[in-house]
Amino acid sequence: MTENDAIIEEFIYNYPVCEFYSIKHSDLVFSEKVRYICEHECDHYNKSWACPPAIPSIEECIKECDEYDNVFLFTTVAEVADPLNLTETLAARKDHERMVREIRGEFRKRFSKVMALSSGCLNCEVCAYPDEPCRHPKERTSTIESHGILIIQTAEAMGISYDCGNNMVTYFALIFYS
Repeated sequence: MTENDAIIEEFIYNYPVCEFYSIKHSDLVFSEKVRYICEHECDHYNKSWACPPAIPSIEECIKECDEYDNVFLFTTVAEVADPLNLTETLAARKDHERMVREIRGEFRKRFSKVMALSSGCLNCEVCAYPDEPCRHPKERTSTIESHGILIIQTAEAMGISYDCGNNMVTYFALIFYS
């Protein structure tokens, strides 16, 4: 166990995370092609300060990830009656994103440089994009995919569980820190 792992274990058990891992950059599967999915298939494209095109280019996002010495991956799970019901999965995602913000806060207390990526920013009911500046730029959380990370392929390569059953939804988060 590294010194960083010991620091993280001091607080991570206070949160209902499903699984967690200290990983290396080389464990992450990056692809510049992910941005194509953002642009052509995601409902959040061009609607949020935390998503493209409001964030830097894919190359710059990948470079930003490389600026951190360490990566911490964790998952949360939520039971839902119907995983295809967006209202229900969004409500569960709100709990996940609240936990991401809290855990990022714990990292910020202990490490000098921290960036969180998750399922997307939910700090505001309605994003101010593009008419006004972001209301909470230091609390904004971009998506994992917006930074070029193929999280399912990363999880599969590392043997991380994400299929927890028919009525379960798994959410991922990455905390980059130095």
